[in-house]
Amino acid sequence: MRAPVRGLPILASLLALATSIGSAQDVADAAPIEPDAAPIDPDAGVTSDAAVSAEPSPETRDETLPAGVGPIDWAESTGGRNCHRSRGRRVCEGPRRVPRPSAEALARQQALGLDQPRVAHHAVAGAPLPEWIAAVPAGAAHEDLLWPVQGGRLWRGFGIHQRLRRGRDGRMRRARGRRRHEGVDIGADPGTPIVAVNDGLVVYSDNRMSGYGNVVVLVHRDGSVSLYAHCSATYVAAGELVGRGQIIAAVGATGLAHGPHLHFEWRLEGRPRDPLRRFVGRPARPETAEDEPAADAPEPPDEEPG
Repeated sequence: MRAPVRGLPILASLLALATSIGSAQDVADAAPIEPDAAPIDPDAGVTSDAAVSAEPSPETRDETLPAGVGPIDWAESTGGRNCHRSRGRRVCEGPRRVPRPSAEALARQQALGLDQPRVAHHAVAGAPLPEWIAAVPAGAAHEDLLWPVQGGRLWRGFGIHQRLRRGRDGRMRRARGRRRHEGVDIGADPGTPIVAVNDGLVVYSDNRMSGYGNVVVLVHRDGSVSLYAHCSATYVAAGELVGRGQIIAAVGATGLAHGPHLHFEWRLEGRPRDPLRRFVGRPARPETAEDEPAADAPEPPDEEPG
């Protein structure tokens, strides 16, 4: 039985949220999001027919969950990778691999109005609602962030970067122009566990943020937001409370991605911030984009993705 929404303050906040971001959701539904751009920007659509690495359908994947995870009651899958065009832009999603919420998570999800794409957009492009922040248990204060992929290599950092283009031989090369990268890309083998950088509330865990694939969005006690994109699977559902270092997903190449990696974003008040200086546990000698290309949505090759 669904838990009732209690408390007029929460109801008022949710009504205000619906009013403030309703129009933004209409825009988001019409224009897919480019992973490296501000997610609420209607002009930041996927601009390329990116070559993507196809992943097996969840029904055929031989998947072994990491220690400490599961068993998981998986939500309905969308099958294999689904690519379509929107406003002349190619968008690839899937396969969807996300869990159904537990009864406790579902009750919190309903009380706080979570698990909708517009909620994720609001969390990353604006200030999280006070009710979301208050739901995160007060614990030890951490100003640093855990490196989210153990053994993962830094493929691309935060800031302005040279555009990359994948050649017909599969290698990435420099292309004309530069672009702003609003997160960091961490390369690792498919299925490598992804952990939460800090304690937080899961406000979104699904694959309906165009371009991001299976993605998890967390709100933290200090009001910051972390985003984990292109996952092969997510292991937490909206409404769950997660601890620092808890496994929440696995590295993949869903959405607009050229290879298995984590696209990680860290935001304060809707503004992307460089997380590299706050990371602890980062490998001493990370690779670079020139060594291990895994850029989000670089210049596409001439041929269609296979």
